[in-house]
Amino acid sequence: MEIANTKLLAGALIALTLTIVSPVVLANDNNDIRKTIVVKFAKKAYSANYYGRIDGYKYDSYKFYAKKGQKLKVKLTGGNVEAYLWGNQLKDSINLGEYSPELDDNGIYILPASGEYEIRVLQPRSQARKDKKPQYWMSIGIK
Repeated sequence: MEIANTKLLAGALIALTLTIVSPVVLANDNNDIRKTIVVKFAKKAYSANYYGRIDGYKYDSYKFYAKKGQKLKVKLTGGNVEAYLWGNQLKDSINLGEYSPELDDNGIYILPASGEYEIRVLQPRSQARKDKKPQYWMSIGIK
């Protein structure tokens, strides 16, 4: 009888510990974001320029609102970095790189729906493992 009570108590303590620890683990899901920027255009401007530096596995997030049919063009220069478009309106992320099949011949992606989008700038995993910290310059244009 004592063994059964001991096992029951041990099980309850483990369950309690997991209940307390789980929210902490879940809160760390956003630790990969280095910074979040809300994209803003100057009055009568269709593009904005940004500078950043990626640190290891982290990424920079650029958020903006756009309408269905608008044309997005992202120009990224600098170190070994990549840009991907995210959004609830998309089935999967969109590679915004120069040779991406999702872009037209002019490097433009036509947004499929109105809403909030996010551009994530990150470095390839092989570079992140080496703890590289590449700098980049990015131009975001929406017409």
